[in-house]
Amino acid sequence: MKKILLILFVFFVFHAQSQVNYCDSVSISISGSTPTTVTYTTLANPYMNTFLYSFDINWNVTNFNTGAFITSDTAYNPTFTLNNLDTVLVCATAIITGQGMTFTCMLCDTILYNGGWMMMSMGQTPPNECDSVIVSFNQIDTTTTPDLIYFDVQVFGYGPSVGYPGFVLLNSVGDTIAYENFNTALNVFTLMANTTETRSLEVVQNFSLPFSGVLHLMDSWFAGNPVTACIYPFNISIGTTDINEIINIRTLLKVTDVLGRETIGKKHELLFYIYDDG
Repeated sequence: MKKILLILFVFFVFHAQSQVNYCDSVSISISGSTPTTVTYTTLANPYMNTFLYSFDINWNVTNFNTGAFITSDTAYNPTFTLNNLDTVLVCATAIITGQGMTFTCMLCDTILYNGGWMMMSMGQTPPNECDSVIVSFNQIDTTTTPDLIYFDVQVFGYGPSVGYPGFVLLNSVGDTIAYENFNTALNVFTLMANTTETRSLEVVQNFSLPFSGVLHLMDSWFAGNPVTACIYPFNISIGTTDINEIINIRTLLKVTDVLGRETIGKKHELLFYIYDDG
């Protein structure tokens, strides 16, 4: 009985850990400032240490109003030299790796100077996070059962902060047309930074061409409790559609009667036509 309880305890601990969003364990804050400088500190909750293999962080600082680049850094606790007349957007991209998984976490703050540098929007989601991904139709493969829709995913930078992501295709009225699953997905852990990969969707409902719908990028699709992180328009036009089909051209091998003898056949006679496809 004790062994069974121990096994159950280990299972529940593992299950609880698998639901942890490690991006929630990372935070950034201002630890010091002067009229022309700001020092940031990266904080990580202690429970992440049981998971962690590596932790990298990249800072990008821009003018909030104009988008102009100001500076960047890769230190855990950097000091930025700033113009206190500007409103500044500070973004930290944390790359957390452990246990065969990688999480890309984006944390941003709008700061301004009012007798001291103040954080105005702790944890603000960068407005262009979803814009860092471009999806485009590749081809439809009808040689499989069910059919597969292939599409390309191009990621600029680290992309959206999603873990175990998957894609779901909906039509214009919100019906599910196709989705990724463990049979079709080559990568269920994350979107690969600065790469283009081809992914495929398993078709679950008939649709007509040309097609116009939306492709949902789902956070935690392969981990349970999925939520929509980004939505992209997805169109398949007749002019660019590449449908792979097998055209069955059968060759007649022979004609036999009911006794298996080859014959040229007569009227009102039961015959068997043997083709090369069986």
